[in-house]
Amino acid sequence: MRLHEKIYQLRKQAEMSQEEAAGRLNISRQALSRWENGTAQPAANNIVEIGKLFGVTTDYLLNDEYESELDVPAVKSVFQKAHYNGCRMLGIGTAVIGFLGNLMIYIVSRCVKVNVPLRTYDETTGRYWYHYDNVPRIDYAYFVREYRLEVIVAVLWILVLVGIGFILWSIPSIRNRLKSLRKKDAEYE
Repeated sequence: MRLHEKIYQLRKQAEMSQEEAAGRLNISRQALSRWENGTAQPAANNIVEIGKLFGVTTDYLLNDEYESELDVPAVKSVFQKAHYNGCRMLGIGTAVIGFLGNLMIYIVSRCVKVNVPLRTYDETTGRYWYHYDNVPRIDYAYFVREYRLEVIVAVLWILVLVGIGFILWSIPSIRNRLKSLRKKDAEYE
């Protein structure tokens, strides 16, 4: 996309009239019209002002190969870093929520006694049998079963694993290794 097309497109996206944009750039409306039509080129200082007005880089404005602001390598790098930092924070938050939820269930299970079956070995038959002696004991697994918390515990552990996955994905060396493995798999197919 050429400079004059970018100027026109940016002005339309900002929902500005030629009068308004020209006023903010301290130029005449006719000068802006000539720039948008491609019959004249703005001076270097005006290109800088256009970039400031519309929030784009001069690299984007001057390079005809760039179709959007994200095509500029520096901008792309900043957006990628922000994206992966967001993934890292989401992963940490998700893992912490899952871990703290499981920790809370574990702490409560250490405070609340539940009936736990006793396993006894019968020497005559050579088998184990279970019985209750009606003495409550502290046991995490039976606490989860008695209060039917299996689904909640499973969801919390899944949150931990998903969070760890997001954290690992945000590490550049691991992410690049996964991408190279995908490329190798695609080559073999």
